Amino acid sequence: SCSKCHALKQTDKQIGPSLEGIAERLTRTELLESMLDPQAKVTLGYGIQTLALEDGRSVVGTQLDETAQQITLKNTDSKVETFDKSEIRSMTAPIGAMPTMKGIVSKRDLRDLVAYLATLKSD
Repeated sequence: SCSKCHALKQTDKQIGPSLEGIAERLTRTELLESMLDPQAKVTLGYGIQTLALEDGRSVVGTQLDETAQQITLKNTDSKVETFDKSEIRSMTAPIGAMPTMKGIVSKRDLRDLVAYLATLKSD
């Protein structure tokens, strides 16, 4: 069921991040964590975040970037906006769409899946 959201190569219409080169970006421990607790670290561009701004507005969008000073979101109209953290009253952590694999995939299958993903390097 991973292939419903993830692809082995980068494509335009993916729901989840590409698995291409995943072994170069994540350790085996991080791969396992991403399956058991996918909300622990949501990949940039795949997490929905809500910002409450000092001017009273509320902004919801996909987090594209975060630095010490700013957060960049893409809203539902695909408009990209960058906000200084000084103008943000509060914000939620980015929430991804990936469900936990706990109870869905056996420990043996998780082990095998981590072993497989650890072989996926960039071409």
